[in-house]
Amino acid sequence: MNEQHRFVHQAEPSPYPVHEEASTKRAERAQRAVLLTAYGACSSIDDVPALYEHILRGHKPSADTIIQGVERYKQTGVCDPLHAVSRRQADALSRLIGTKCGSAIPVYIGCKHSNPFVPEAVNQAMHDGINQLAVLHLTPFCTPTGTGTYVQEAKKAIAAAGSSLQISVVADWQEHPTFIRLIARRVQDAYRWLPSASMPTARVIFTVHSKPGLPTAHKAFIAQYCRLARLIAEQAEIGHWDIAYRSGMPAPQRWLGPDIKDVIQQAAADGCQAVVVCELTSLTDNTEVYHDLGEEAKQVAEQCNVQFVRTEYANDAFDFMDFMSEIVAAHLLRGDYCSQ
Repeated sequence: MNEQHRFVHQAEPSPYPVHEEASTKRAERAQRAVLLTAYGACSSIDDVPALYEHILRGHKPSADTIIQGVERYKQTGVCDPLHAVSRRQADALSRLIGTKCGSAIPVYIGCKHSNPFVPEAVNQAMHDGINQLAVLHLTPFCTPTGTGTYVQEAKKAIAAAGSSLQISVVADWQEHPTFIRLIARRVQDAYRWLPSASMPTARVIFTVHSKPGLPTAHKAFIAQYCRLARLIAEQAEIGHWDIAYRSGMPAPQRWLGPDIKDVIQQAAADGCQAVVVCELTSLTDNTEVYHDLGEEAKQVAEQCNVQFVRTEYANDAFDFMDFMSEIVAAHLLRGDYCSQ
C-alpha cells in the first residue's frame, strides 16, 4: 500500500510487518483499536474531482461544479488540511492512548466520501485481529444523520464479514471542563489579537454547518449547540456573543439560520467594530470552512468595515490530543462495547 493511502497508525515507530509470524503476534497483542472518522480528505489535488463525485453521487456533478471545487482547494494554498492533520491526529492518539492503556492501540482512519472509506478501515481492523473497535469522530455534536452514518457503515462492514468484532462510540465529551477550557483559550487568543480600539464593541460569533429543514426538526442539535456556545463564552469571559450557521443552500429549501453573513452585517449595523468567529462543527481545519468563513464571511466583514479574526482549530495540538487520548483510553479500559 502506498504511503499516501496507509491508514493504520500505531504507537510503534514502524508499520506492522506483513509476514505470517509477525501478523499472528500482532493479532494477539493489538485487540483494541480506534476508528478515527472524517468526512472526506484528499491526499492530492487530483483526488478532488472524485471527492465531489462521491459527495454528489446520484446527482452527477456538472463540469463547472468540479472546476469550482478544485479551485476552492487551490485557493487555500496548502495541501488538504483534513487529510494531513487527520494523519497526525491518528499518530498522536495512537501513541498517547497506547501509553495510557499500557498496550499498542492502532488508530485506523475511515472516511465517508474518500479513500480510505469506513468499510475499508473496518475490514483492515478485522484482518489485523482487532476484536474491539471504538469509533471516534472529532466533532462536539453527535446526531443520527451526522456521526451516526459512520457507525452504520462500520456495522454493515462487520455484518457483511460475519465478524464478531465489537464496536462502540466515543461520545458525550463535548461539555467536559477540559474541552471547554481549551476552546475558550483559542477564543481568548483570537479576541486579544483585535485592535484594542475595537475591543469594547467586539462580538464573538459561534458558527456551525447549517442543516436543512425547520428548527423544530433539529431541537436536540440546536439545544446542544447553544449550550456549548454558552459554556465556552462563559469560560472565555466573553460578554457579547451570537450563534450563526454557515453553508446553507439557497431557497426554496429551508435551512437553519441566521446565516453568519447576515449576523456580521447586523453586528456592523449595531456599531460592532470587530468579530471573532469560532467554528464548532469540526475541530479539524478543512477547505470548506476556509471558503465559507476565511473567504466569504471575511469579505462581508471587510465590506462592513468590521475587523475579522477566526479562532484557531484544535487540530493536532497537544492540549487537544492529550484530552482526547484521556477520553478514549478511559472508554477502552471500561470496555463499553456491544456485539453487532
